[in-house]
Amino acid sequence: MAANPVVTNAEIHKPKALSFQKPTEDLTFRQRLKNYLGSTVQADKNWRKWGSMPDKKIRFAEFELDFGRFQLCRNGLPVRLEGLPLQLLMLLIENQRRLVTREQIADELWGKDVFVDVEQGINTAIRKVRMALEDDSDQPQYLQTVVGRGYRFVADIVNGDGSATADAGDGFTFTAEELGQAILAAAGLDPL
Repeated sequence: MAANPVVTNAEIHKPKALSFQKPTEDLTFRQRLKNYLGSTVQADKNWRKWGSMPDKKIRFAEFELDFGRFQLCRNGLPVRLEGLPLQLLMLLIENQRRLVTREQIADELWGKDVFVDVEQGINTAIRKVRMALEDDSDQPQYLQTVVGRGYRFVADIVNGDGSATADAGDGFTFTAEELGQAILAAAGLDPL
């Protein structure tokens, strides 16, 4: 009699592949299959990247995000958050106080050359993260929207060992592109 397979906690929280059906919309079956497989491969890459951080835990407000277990908790209790929104939250936290563009989000979560409605996917994932964190987009405590550009995680973060992250503070970090656009806008010129 074969022994029962051992399922680790990390495997329980790994994003699951969805079933695939032949499309009825305008994309060809081949494009849909490529999207599906590409998204699955990208999700597996993200899982390997974030799942390989078994000891990485961060805290913000009453939340704790365990990268190794792929789990978000509030006051020690698990918060229901699907795989893709959780990956998005991890990405934003890894880039605390820095703008993460919608293009960067799309590349990180879906990969390149994927024929999905990435804009809708990003909007849905952000909405689910905000619901899980009970964050208000008008007065954000965690996720700040930079209209037409992307998002930034603005809450102070404490590492699992209790030390504050290097980015924790009142200031923001700006990319060279953001600084250039701000200079052009201040000069009254149209940013590219």
